[in-house]
Amino acid sequence: MNDDTIARMSLEEAVRRHESGESSSDWERVDGLTDEEITQAVREDPDQEILDEEWFRRATLVIPGEKETT
Repeated sequence: MNDDTIARMSLEEAVRRHESGESSSDWERVDGLTDEEITQAVREDPDQEILDEEWFRRATLVIPGEKETT
């Protein structure tokens, strides 16, 4: 990740955008990414968890029940 991909703004600006429903994502840049660029970005992401065959073999699908309303 580099400074070109990080949006910096004040708390007030972030709140204004959130409340107005305005996206801070650069969707034109995202749409222009190639599969190779996306794969490379995932590889370089320090927060990316590696989901290998062992992870999927041990995983259990959990479907939550309906929520109770009060």
